Amino acid sequence: MSDITQVIILGASGDLTARKLAPALFAAFQDGLFPHEVQLVGVARRPWDDAGFREQLIANSPKAKDHQPDKWQAFLANTHYVRTNLETPADFAALAKSLDMLCGGRPADRVFYLAIKPELFLPSVQNLHGAGLLAQEDGRSSRVVVEKPFGTDLTSARYLNGELLKILKENQLYRIDHYLGKETVQNLLVFRFRNAFFEPLWNQKYVELVQITVAETVGMEGGRGGYYDGSGAIRDILQNHLLQLVALVAMEAPSSLAPKAIRDEKVKVLHALRSFADLPDPQANLVRAQYEGYTQEPGVSPTSETETYIATRAYIDNWRWGGVPFLLRTGKHLPSRFTSIRIQFRMPPHTLFGSYQECHLRPNAITLRIQPDDGIDLSFEVKEPGQGLVIKPAKMTFDYAEQFKKRTPDAYERLLQDVITGDQSLFIRSDEVEECWRWADSLREAMAGAPVHQYPKNTWGPQAADGLFGECEGRWLKG
Repeated sequence: MSDITQVIILGASGDLTARKLAPALFAAFQDGLFPHEVQLVGVARRPWDDAGFREQLIANSPKAKDHQPDKWQAFLANTHYVRTNLETPADFAALAKSLDMLCGGRPADRVFYLAIKPELFLPSVQNLHGAGLLAQEDGRSSRVVVEKPFGTDLTSARYLNGELLKILKENQLYRIDHYLGKETVQNLLVFRFRNAFFEPLWNQKYVELVQITVAETVGMEGGRGGYYDGSGAIRDILQNHLLQLVALVAMEAPSSLAPKAIRDEKVKVLHALRSFADLPDPQANLVRAQYEGYTQEPGVSPTSETETYIATRAYIDNWRWGGVPFLLRTGKHLPSRFTSIRIQFRMPPHTLFGSYQECHLRPNAITLRIQPDDGIDLSFEVKEPGQGLVIKPAKMTFDYAEQFKKRTPDAYERLLQDVITGDQSLFIRSDEVEECWRWADSLREAMAGAPVHQYPKNTWGPQAADGLFGECEGRWLKG
């Protein structure tokens, strides 16, 4: 390993660098988490120099600069800028010379973070390769981080994978999904496989259904309508974030914590997701909708049928989960922002409390709260004190902030540290991407011709989505 790592952000003039990437690197720097020197190098077309780039970070990263001013200044002193046109191969040769100068001729490990438009992923990697910046020699590493979306469907994802892997090895390519850096998501493996009283119940014999929600309060702010109208909720959230949560919830125990072992088990789950083409009535298992006024948003077609809300009833065809529905939902302009996973358990085989004719909503559930308030809730029923047999719901709650009383690292902090140290456990492999697209494409094909429901802003979506639950299976969580 070299004694210096350069983190080079292509597209550094964008919002992601100042809002997420630079603060994440600074947080690791101030906590002393880097094993050696780390330089941040911004790359973009803007006519800035080092001072101009630092001014942009100061202006747009207020939380970072105000936290520890002295360390912030020390961090900025090792932050640089190289003006580069990403579509001009000759500029990459100049970039290579600049990077060599910045590390003083020392052999440096390099991380290239592609914070750029998806259509520039491949040409940028080709230009990096042409300038000799992706070579791995003399013990030096060279890694490339790719933001989502990785392709727009299975065909494009396969093409992009194929072309990138002509240049890069799989262990050089880091497909990032920031959801995998969240503490509760990472804690899923510990929660399931370290605690003996949960894992024996984590199967079709005891679990009735699983529901996973990614709810957002935002809409098309910031001129996002033009991009979103060509994407929709399936490509934006379901194909990546939601399916990653499905894989972690449903996977078998890996043989070890090695990245390959973990990712092998995730791929098995995604491969077992039943295609919508194999359902007797595909459209009965999905509901798509738009919030009212979506087609009047700037950049959105007046005749658009792009979904801002999608809910599905999915199945995993394997021994552990056969017959258990996974209800997945995401939407824009919902009343509150949260992400949660709810494992709902079956009723006991014989009912002592109440008649068999009653529709008993399932009292036993585990809810993993991923954001904004990370934690775990265990729901059950108890007898109310006093005469008679009055049963009331109760809950035991574990809260990360209350338990540990320390700052929870941002997802990008963990993921960028993993890239620098070469740990791919929380990144997505080629076959994983393709299995996600295989299932998402089958959903999109099944959705063609399905009604586009409407729902008012700041409501929980169309009532039709409640119909995805069986008679006594409950309803969608509301935070």
